[in-house]
Amino acid sequence: MPPRRSSSAADALGLPATQLDLFPVKPVVDVLDARAVVGPRTGVEHLVRVRLRPNDAPHLVFHDRHGWYCEAHGPGCGAVALAREEVK
Repeated sequence: MPPRRSSSAADALGLPATQLDLFPVKPVVDVLDARAVVGPRTGVEHLVRVRLRPNDAPHLVFHDRHGWYCEAHGPGCGAVALAREEVK
C-alpha cells in the first residue's frame, strides 16, 4: 500500500513545506549615535546595528541622503526593514 499523504493548500499549489520554529529568535536591534560612530560632520541621520540572531555578524544600516541601506547588502536587505521599524 502506498504511504499516506496529507493534502493541504500548500500541496495543491505546489509550494514547499515550511518548518515552524518552536522557539523563534528575536532580532537584536541597536540604534547608535551616528555622530559618535561616523564623525561629527557626517550626513548620516540614523545608524542602526541589526543582528538577526544573537551570535550572527551585525548588519550596519544607514539612513542618509541616499535613503536606507545595509552596508554589506544594500537597500534590499531584511535588516533595513527592522531598522526602519525601530527608528519610528
